[in-house]
Amino acid sequence: IPESDDEVERMLATLAWWFSKLLKHTGKVLKPFNSVLGEQFFCHWEVPREGGIISNGLQGTATSSTTDVSAANATNNGALRVEYITEQVSHHPPVSAHIYRCQERGIEAAGIDHISAKFTGLSATVAAGSHCKGIFVTLTKRDNETYVCTHPTANIVGWLRGSLKVQCVETSYIVCAKTKLATIVEFKEERWFGKNKDNVSGRVFRYDPETQAELIPTWRLKDIPKSCQTVATFSGNWDKLVSAQREDNPSGSANAARTLIDMSSLQVVDKIVKPLEEQGEMESRRVWDPVASKMLQGKFGDATKLKRIVEDAQRERTAARKDRGEEFVPALFKPDYSNGRPELLETAPINL
Repeated sequence: IPESDDEVERMLATLAWWFSKLLKHTGKVLKPFNSVLGEQFFCHWEVPREGGIISNGLQGTATSSTTDVSAANATNNGALRVEYITEQVSHHPPVSAHIYRCQERGIEAAGIDHISAKFTGLSATVAAGSHCKGIFVTLTKRDNETYVCTHPTANIVGWLRGSLKVQCVETSYIVCAKTKLATIVEFKEERWFGKNKDNVSGRVFRYDPETQAELIPTWRLKDIPKSCQTVATFSGNWDKLVSAQREDNPSGSANAARTLIDMSSLQVVDKIVKPLEEQGEMESRRVWDPVASKMLQGKFGDATKLKRIVEDAQRERTAARKDRGEEFVPALFKPDYSNGRPELLETAPINL
């Protein structure tokens, strides 16, 4: 994301990354463990220097430029280290703070996980909760240029068929005040013989941060004023392939559509996590390993009993704090995350 000196290319690279995080929604819909208050998770990835970014941007002579986040055959020799740090900072409501960072490239993504779920007879709708303001992507080597990326709303359908599927709907936004660029991503709910096409389209445009910043989250594509110069457009299928086209003609050549991201070519990079014996007692795999082990053995009755032990232990810790008149204090993050952008404590015990 930070490499191009062209601010539009940096926005498009951020957009490609934003689509790549939707990869988790293209497979099976699974229910995670219900994190306990203070639970932590640390991991990192070793990502090849070639292939972890959009190598050709959306300009130049290449016929296409596809984001590849696969780290197959990666080694520690020369690879980029990407780190992930998270902690559940509230249990009622369930809220987790998280940070991704690649310190060598000078990039950090921070945010709050908090969802709002609504169930109907045939589907469930999952949207960002009140504590979630999006993901704040900051380029520290670009004078802390920050992109605020909101999450899409998702419908979970297929309950009657017993085959659950995620459909992204409504509108998402990526806004960068420093470059005065914004992106609107609009998911189409068109249907074809009863099946959603998963279509998406959008525009990257220039805006006035002083007069239009608060208006953008209310806009759809049709609402973008003519005074806002469109510098790129994109369209495709969010779970397959999305193409983009520059509209501001930066090189003087013809505007040709290029591949922004091909979701079908992406692979999930293996996490690197410390062994259990080197983890703290509040780290996720230490907390849930007994439960997960029984589930993998098919002993679901035993897993349920162990799950209750974990949950009862949390209730006991909560009751003990209440008796002492103490509030829960996060170990990794500053306690005030009301702006949706969590900050690590300087003394945070990060176990990477």
